[in-house]
Amino acid sequence: MPEVFDVTYEACDFQLAAKDVFGPGLPSEEIRLVLDNHTPAIIMVSSFILYWFILTPFVFPATKPVSEGAINFTQTWRSLHNFTLFVYSGFICFGTLRYLYDDGQLFSWHALLCTPVEGTILRPMSVTFTISKLVEWVDTAFIYWTGKHPPQFLHLYHHATTFWLFCMVVNMPGTEKFGMLMNGFVHTLMYSHYWRSWPKSLVWIITVLQIVQLATVTYTWTVNPAECPTAEFATGYEKYPLAFNTPYAMVPVFLFFFLKFFVNRFILGKAKAGSKKETAKAKTN
Repeated sequence: MPEVFDVTYEACDFQLAAKDVFGPGLPSEEIRLVLDNHTPAIIMVSSFILYWFILTPFVFPATKPVSEGAINFTQTWRSLHNFTLFVYSGFICFGTLRYLYDDGQLFSWHALLCTPVEGTILRPMSVTFTISKLVEWVDTAFIYWTGKHPPQFLHLYHHATTFWLFCMVVNMPGTEKFGMLMNGFVHTLMYSHYWRSWPKSLVWIITVLQIVQLATVTYTWTVNPAECPTAEFATGYEKYPLAFNTPYAMVPVFLFFFLKFFVNRFILGKAKAGSKKETAKAKTN
């Protein structure tokens, strides 16, 4: 069995892949991704600045294709991008689900929250899933390159902070697993819709599941330390209150705007559409 250990706020230190996790001799030694205490904060803040203040206002609009050939190529690239993330997100979600089932964790709340991810195949899956949040920035580029309107605040805030949040949720195994399971599932549906549009009557499901997964992972983040009192990460919220409380400053913003989006589009929007149809019908009678 590979050696396992907890990830802590203090260490900020990943074991990307344990020895023999891919099979005997592959790799022969564990693969380490070592981050000191300051590096994660620098990476997270820098990513926010890069996206919000450089790429979004300057780079993406300035690189909008103008020739017919470039526009057609962009549309093809967009389709491939959405299809790739659709398949990849499904792999992360259902791969995590299969591992947790085989390992006996799936139906145990305590095991889900307390069994370390370190030393298992979930570690490299989790790291690549976190990195994919940077790849998703291309979504914003496509809106500028092929859309008629610039992205709205919810879209921008989502992409500016999601990588930051996923860098933090790996500090506890419960949130890390639920992140891959629930966010992976939502993104499987979302990129499926981006790739090939769903019927309008079903699109609301994606937004509802976004709201559910945000609420669930926030709850898991809150109770994870108490559920695993002997784990190293259990004292992280006391030693590193800024790191522990930062998600509470971000996620409520997500929830508010997703709820607002849901009401405006799927409740008020339908009501307005229905009113217009009634008005049009009355005029023809």
